[in-house]
Amino acid sequence: MDARAALAALPDHSVSVLLTDPPYSSVDRRGAAHGGHLVKWFRGGLSWAEIGHILAGFRPKLTYDGLALVMTNDRGLVPAATALRDAGFRSTRVIVWDRTYPGLGGGLRHQVEYVVAGLLPSSRVLAGVDLVSVPAPGARTGGRDHYPTAKPDDLGRALARIANVRAGDVVLDPFCGTGALLVGARELGAHVIGCDTSPEAIRLASTKLPLTSRPRPAIVSVKRPTGRATR
Repeated sequence: MDARAALAALPDHSVSVLLTDPPYSSVDRRGAAHGGHLVKWFRGGLSWAEIGHILAGFRPKLTYDGLALVMTNDRGLVPAATALRDAGFRSTRVIVWDRTYPGLGGGLRHQVEYVVAGLLPSSRVLAGVDLVSVPAPGARTGGRDHYPTAKPDDLGRALARIANVRAGDVVLDPFCGTGALLVGARELGAHVIGCDTSPEAIRLASTKLPLTSRPRPAIVSVKRPTGRATR
């Protein structure tokens, strides 16, 4: 499912935390230099203007204490923060992900990526520290069967703690890939929603998430401005 289709299906004030690593176009996802490998996983990247338009659509879907955590690389740090503010978030905070080892290449190699938090006036308080040291997935055998931008499950666990995810929350990743960013929320008892345009990614996410502890079945409460809840 495309993220915009997921957007249309969600009621307002139903999502506690938006947590995602969007397919930003500062990474070449066309796959021409990789024998078409990336085409299996990605239909193409999105500009930060396009991602910002999607974020603006998701903004009314957040609960009144909700927040957004959006991953990016160094090139997208300023555009991501701008996109969140333009989407209606009051302020932003930056969390640094230390991958614990440098990426491939020569010259000044990168060892960090970023998570930009978009905050509302009544957002829940972020907790912990703004530096997360979690090893990135190492090189794997299998070539074409390896999801190119997979994130470690422990990163999802760390971000769920920072976002104060609680049992009964609804946590959404509209570009979920392998589902790694949702693992921590699921283990904390949250209801998780993930979508992706890649059937292969959804297959991997569907395999990964059932392995984590499942919350008890519950009816999701939608918070209203009066403080009352409807079910």
